[in-house]
Amino acid sequence: MGEYDAIWVFIISAIFVGFYIFIEARPKGSTFTKDIASTISRFFRKR
Repeated sequence: MGEYDAIWVFIISAIFVGFYIFIEARPKGSTFTKDIASTISRFFRKR
């Protein structure tokens, strides 16, 4: 299994990079990071 570690790292990183490019390459721009930021900020705002 050790000889295939580089292949697994390449496949996993290619999936993440492909997902990032798919999200960022939209005509309106990225809303993915804004959605995550607004979700996280909802937990930390004062009531």
